Amino acid sequence: MKKTLAFLLAFVMLLSVSLVGGAAAFADDAEETWIFTDSAGREVEVPKDIQRILPSGSLAQTFMWPLAADRIISTNREYTPEQLVYIGEQYADLPVTGNLYQTGSELNIEEVASLDAQIIIDFGEPKENITEDLDNLQALLGIPCVFIEGSFTNTADAYRMLGQLLNMPEEAEKVAQYIEGIMDKTAEVFEKTDKKTLAFINGSDGLGCIAKGTYFDEIWSYMGDNVAVVDDGQMYWFSTVGLEQLQLWDPEFMFFYSEDAYQNAVSDPAWSELQAVKSGNCYTIPQQPIDFCFSPSVNRYLGIMWLGELMYPDEFDWNIKDEVFTYYKMFYHCDMTDELYDALMSPGHTLPTE
Repeated sequence: MKKTLAFLLAFVMLLSVSLVGGAAAFADDAEETWIFTDSAGREVEVPKDIQRILPSGSLAQTFMWPLAADRIISTNREYTPEQLVYIGEQYADLPVTGNLYQTGSELNIEEVASLDAQIIIDFGEPKENITEDLDNLQALLGIPCVFIEGSFTNTADAYRMLGQLLNMPEEAEKVAQYIEGIMDKTAEVFEKTDKKTLAFINGSDGLGCIAKGTYFDEIWSYMGDNVAVVDDGQMYWFSTVGLEQLQLWDPEFMFFYSEDAYQNAVSDPAWSELQAVKSGNCYTIPQQPIDFCFSPSVNRYLGIMWLGELMYPDEFDWNIKDEVFTYYKMFYHCDMTDELYDALMSPGHTLPTE
C-alpha cells in the first residue's frame, strides 16, 4: 500500500501549464487564510472557510463524512448502487480521483487539478515520506495539503483536529465523545473479561487470514485473541494459510469478508469439526456502505459494537440495532429503516437499488 510520489510527480511535471494553473491557488489574496499545524508538524496556510475538500483516498473520505459530507468534491472510486442506498443518490456523480497511497489506484492529478479544491486532506497512519509527499503535491498543485493522523486509539482527537480545521468544534466534539464512549466501555469490559479466540477469513481453499500484528489486525486483536500468528504476515492484506493450520488454531469465532467465503466454509465437511462451525459462531461482516471491520477507518467503531454483542453478550449492553441506527445517522447522515437494517445485517436479503 505504501508508495512514494516520485513517479507521479515526474509525470505531473509534463502536464500543461494551463492545466496546473487551473487549480485553486490557496494564496489567493481574496481568500482569508490562517496557519494550520497538521499531524506531521507541517505549518500549512489554509482557507478559513473551507467548502471544497478533496480527500486523499478512501480512509480520508470515510473519516470526513460525519462533518463534511456536503463539502467532499470527489471520491476515490465510484460508489456502487448498494452504497448509494445508504449514503444518497446525490453522491453518484462525484468525480473519481483515486488514492494518494494505494497501489493500483493512484491519485489522478489531472482530475484533481480540474476540480477547484480548496484543500486536500490525508488521514490515517503516518507514512514514512508523508512530509515530503504532501509538500511536493502542495507545491505542484497550489492547493494546501494537510495530514491528520488517525490510529485506532486516537481517532477522537483526530476529529477534534478536523473540527478545528473546518471551524466545526461543537460538531467534532460530539463525534469525538461518541467514539470515546465506545472505547471507554470496551476498556472497562476487558479489564475483567478474557478475550475469546477468533480468526478473520477470506476464501476456503488456500485460506486467507488477517495475520496478528498487522495493520488490518487492530480491531481483531482489540476485540479478541487473533489466533493467526503467521511468519512474515501480509501487513496490508490477507496472508495465505491452509485448512490444516486453521484446524490447529481452532478459533472460537470466525468472521468472513464475503458471503461466498462464509457459505463455502459452513457447507464444506472439511470445516465441520472446527469449534466455530460446530457452535454456530461464524459470521459474515456487514458490508454497506463501508464494511464494519475490515477497512481501517472510522467504520471500525461500529464494528467494535457489533463484535461486542456477538462475542460477549453478557458483558456488553449494546443493542446492535439501536447502535446501527445511531451510527448511520451520525456518520452517513442516513435515516435508517427496518428494511435497510435487514438488508444490511441479513445475508441474502437485498434491496432494490433504484
